[in-house]
Amino acid sequence: MLKDKPLLGVVTETNRVLSKALAEGIADNQPPEAMLQALQNDVFVFSGYKTHAQLREAADMLLTADGKIKPFNQFRQEVQSVYKAYNVNYLEAEYIFATSSAQMAAHWADFEKDGDRYNLQYRTAQDDRVRDTHAALANTTLPVNDPFWDSYFPPNGWRCRCTTVQVRVGKYPESISADAIKKGDTATTAIDKKGVNQAEIFRYNPGKQKILFPPNHPYRKVQDGVKAIVEGLNIP
Repeated sequence: MLKDKPLLGVVTETNRVLSKALAEGIADNQPPEAMLQALQNDVFVFSGYKTHAQLREAADMLLTADGKIKPFNQFRQEVQSVYKAYNVNYLEAEYIFATSSAQMAAHWADFEKDGDRYNLQYRTAQDDRVRDTHAALANTTLPVNDPFWDSYFPPNGWRCRCTTVQVRVGKYPESISADAIKKGDTATTAIDKKGVNQAEIFRYNPGKQKILFPPNHPYRKVQDGVKAIVEGLNIP
């Protein structure tokens, strides 16, 4: 299905937009070549999964509740709402996230290079737009190899503006890792009406895992056949 040229064109265009976000994020801090290639590949694969999710949702709108094909004008109008959701609303949030994620992945490469010479400290944008749960993580200071950073290295949600910086060992008291992890759990918890924690997907480290977008993002939940097609596509 995704091999059709028009559909591949949608993947390519989404990849083009999100690749700009990647370039913007690493503009001031180029990551190692191997990491850059991995991030570029993740952008393309994510674009393929996003396109599949969009088409699947549109296809589900083709029939009425009693199994009849909808009139074309009704179907067209409903599909346009799907297009706007995926290619305007969602895409804007994904662009912002990709920019931040790329920046933090590049930072992580530098942090790992310096090893335990420095601790890492979590910082927020320090304004009234900061989420309370993210504000609770402000000034968390831990070694680079602490397990906290495996799951709560920013960004920790859509439009998250938090960051992490290096600080001299001993300049700030080290946080208690277990307490920090509890705060991280709270910061990445948002239970929906079905009882699902939608924010849990942000528990990962883009630099350590060398991926821009959450590994458990709903777009990635596809059948093996679709996964093989998407991951087998070549980046234009």
